[in-house]
Amino acid sequence: MKKRSLKIQSITELLLVLVLLVLINLIFSGIFLRVDLTKEKRYSLSEASKNLASKVDDVLFVKVYLEGDFPSGFKRLSKSTKEMLDEFRVYSNGNLQYEFIDPFADANNKKTNEIVEELSSKGLQPTSVQIKKDDEMSQKIIVPGAIFYYKGREFSMNMLKGQFGANPEDVINSSIELLEYEIANVLRKATEKSGKKIAFLEDHGELERWDVADAVAELEQYYEVKRIPISAIPPQTLNEYAGVVIAKPTLPFSEFDKFKLDQYVMNGGKILWLIDSQIADMDSLNKESYFMSAGYDLKLDDLLFRYGVRVNANLVQDIQCEAIPILSSVKNGAPQQKLLPWLFFPVAAPMDNHAIVKNIDHVWFQFASTIDTTAGQKIKKTVLLRSSPYSRAVPSPARVDLNMARVNPDPTLFTRGGAPLAVLLEGEFNSIFQYRMGVSTDPALPYKSKIDHNKMIVISDGEVIRNQRKKSTGEVFPLGYNRYTNQQFGNKRFILNCIDYLCDDSGLIEVRGKEITLRLLNKAKVKKEKLQWQLVNMVLPVALVLLFGFINGFVRKRKYTC
Repeated sequence: MKKRSLKIQSITELLLVLVLLVLINLIFSGIFLRVDLTKEKRYSLSEASKNLASKVDDVLFVKVYLEGDFPSGFKRLSKSTKEMLDEFRVYSNGNLQYEFIDPFADANNKKTNEIVEELSSKGLQPTSVQIKKDDEMSQKIIVPGAIFYYKGREFSMNMLKGQFGANPEDVINSSIELLEYEIANVLRKATEKSGKKIAFLEDHGELERWDVADAVAELEQYYEVKRIPISAIPPQTLNEYAGVVIAKPTLPFSEFDKFKLDQYVMNGGKILWLIDSQIADMDSLNKESYFMSAGYDLKLDDLLFRYGVRVNANLVQDIQCEAIPILSSVKNGAPQQKLLPWLFFPVAAPMDNHAIVKNIDHVWFQFASTIDTTAGQKIKKTVLLRSSPYSRAVPSPARVDLNMARVNPDPTLFTRGGAPLAVLLEGEFNSIFQYRMGVSTDPALPYKSKIDHNKMIVISDGEVIRNQRKKSTGEVFPLGYNRYTNQQFGNKRFILNCIDYLCDDSGLIEVRGKEITLRLLNKAKVKKEKLQWQLVNMVLPVALVLLFGFINGFVRKRKYTC
């Protein structure tokens, strides 16, 4: 009788627990709750990403090419991609759907090459990895990217964000850190219908339309881009534009044009300055083997100084530089060229974790100058890019000689490095016309003497935004790509980040600052203590189960014996 009562009691308790669980599930089924317990909140989307995901009002299908036999790092990237897509799917009301596929499954060499060519034409970048199988190493081509299909359009996304000289683990970690930003950026392209206006100035000898064609094409995915002659428009017209790009002007600015720019800033307008202080161009070396640099008289020094910077009259020489083709010999009547490092083409590595430059590739400069910042207390200066520690500045007039490429530089002469090449300015800006008589007497020209908060970016080289072009065919190369060395630099990403930081109010650019800490095992310790931990993981659980069974049996035996 006693045993029957205990049995009924146990069944009753079980039923009560089940009923309670069902009730709890029903109560919380209508409540959306997600808890991220990771220190860096790696599974939590930013508000900007959530807002973009909520704008997906139709099926957004994602085909991810990260399935197959990969090294451990790419498996981690694949897993992180799936987890991030799951997060976006929640906030898209289930409209985001995806599948992971191996595009090279059962493909022979010919078919593999065709697939690589097809995916490359869609903007994905294949890479080669080493696979270890049965103590043998083999090469395998993979495409760490995805294609998004939305309302009849396709958008490609490359996941692998490599940097020069970075080890594979850091590359994978950087790629995982940027997953949210890259996916959200694709959603931004797919869902935003009309963007803000961006203006390129064109009446002071700035770069021509085809010189910035690639940058404009990329910006047009988010903004409405126009070219405007500032001299021919009234000051108020500039205020229609969220941002203005001044790309390598070569002619002086009048006081009235400077007044327009100044009042544009005072009314909240953002400017990306790409200013060359020196007349120095590779075309000058076509006829002569050398030239002397000279300064541009842009008449912008006082304006920039008022805003907190000065672009110096010098040229940066950097041992960390890009190469140029140099005639080395003549063979069978045909000239032979050789790639040699060119000190006047610095390659700047991002040295700061600011969202603009975080995890971007090196940026290629050509005949850049150093930037000094003034001591204004109300303007925050953030150096985005610097020359390498092995660089120096040569004052104007500087001799630019092709023979310099044929001589190995003496490192002891390049010890004044770390010179600012790109600076972000944020804070309170005061008008340069603040104490000038008569600037506010004309009611048609409303005048403001200051703005409490604004921001702008100054880059000491206009070539940073210039793409190469094949003149014979008109073919435009990607921004940051050097057709002679076949090297792709981070210029495009840098320029886009600058514009987004200045003009995009969604906060998406801040997602680039998200950090995910690598918590890797100590490989030496793992190898040394491998057997110990294998025994702990295999023997200890079995021993604990046996011990529990023995104790449980002993307790039950005593209980029911009594």
